[in-house]
Amino acid sequence: MDREIQDLVNAIKVALPKVIDEWNNESLSQFELLYRRPFKEVFAGRQTQEKTKAISPIIDEIFTEKIKDELPSFVQSEGNSKDYMIGSTWIEWKNSLADNLNKKNGKYDDVSWTGNGYEKTNWHVLVKLIPNEDGVIEKHLSCIIPHNEMGCKWTKPVKSNFSNLKIFSSDLNKVVIITGNFTNKLTYLKPVFENVIFA
Repeated sequence: MDREIQDLVNAIKVALPKVIDEWNNESLSQFELLYRRPFKEVFAGRQTQEKTKAISPIIDEIFTEKIKDELPSFVQSEGNSKDYMIGSTWIEWKNSLADNLNKKNGKYDDVSWTGNGYEKTNWHVLVKLIPNEDGVIEKHLSCIIPHNEMGCKWTKPVKSNFSNLKIFSSDLNKVVIITGNFTNKLTYLKPVFENVIFA
């Protein structure tokens, strides 16, 4: 693993609990103040993708600040396929608030992330932050993958400019797990979330 990627792994381990704490104890109440109603009411009857679209930009800014505290070379970018840069290494970053829980059988479906249809750079940071109905993040999972070296690929957009990424079970040995874990199923990996420890 590149030294820059290892430095990022270490920075995320330190930053992630701080990101969750700031969202739960500061940003969530500010979000509700801005929307003039509770989180639960804002997203009542709406899909998880809408929740991610609304919250992810806020989470991105908190992440950027907290990681830069640990890793000053971490720089935000505005490219279509590159979100951040560390030294000479470009990073694609994807957050998701979907827990992939199948409500019919109570089991987790294949873990996935959604992105735009643009070509992506190699290194991907993939994060799952799972809030309860009141918006409090209770579970998380995070990892880094060398996308170009793996069998999994982003789907090609069909009716929209959005594509999805699932990780093959055969690629597990290439996944750099930061928090949480995966279970190795027949085709795709399934998530094992890490619970937030509340003081």
